Amino acid sequence: RWKCKVILESEVIAEAVGVKKTVKYEAAGEAVKTLKKTQPTVINNLKKGAIEDVISRNEIQGRSAEEAYKQQIKEDNIGNQLLRKMGWTGGGLGKSGEGIREPISVKEQHKREGLGLDVERVNKIAKRDIEQIIRNYARSESHTDLTFSTELTNDERKQIHQIAQKYGLKSKSHGVGHDRYLVVGRKRRKEDLLDQLKQEGQVGHYELVMPQAN
Repeated sequence: RWKCKVILESEVIAEAVGVKKTVKYEAAGEAVKTLKKTQPTVINNLKKGAIEDVISRNEIQGRSAEEAYKQQIKEDNIGNQLLRKMGWTGGGLGKSGEGIREPISVKEQHKREGLGLDVERVNKIAKRDIEQIIRNYARSESHTDLTFSTELTNDERKQIHQIAQKYGLKSKSHGVGHDRYLVVGRKRRKEDLLDQLKQEGQVGHYELVMPQAN
């Protein structure tokens, strides 16, 4: 029989007696119950297993294609300036404006392959697709974390971790085996998160529960 005490600022706030393997968790649980009575509690709803707004494999590829389509020929583009010098004023190309209006979008195509085709390789997400999503998130003011689905491979998750670090973001994987998913978010000081939660009540998947007793 082991006894474990939780002491905060020289005051015992909880204790438990039991087997060595579990007694510290029992003491910690009792300490949390005690602290909830007087302190605000930050809940991470990701731990509940209910994940919303998950970015799937198809969405990663779709966002990248959509972003590429949005990249119009800007006025400061060299090609744009050359076309205008030749008399182009916008709209379709050609003498009567009957040509294409949008830039030609480049799509990756795979060689013709028969039996033995490596489906995982064909469906592999390009690094630039992932980086585009993370870069746009880093430049935005969004406080909602990016949650990538369980469809991604270990190598793809590894790439996300590396890209997130490159843009000064935090990343962490949750779950085990086929249920493993990855979350990318902003680095926040706990004090800043608590202040924001007090004002808004909820930030991304974080939720604030006020003390249960006066």
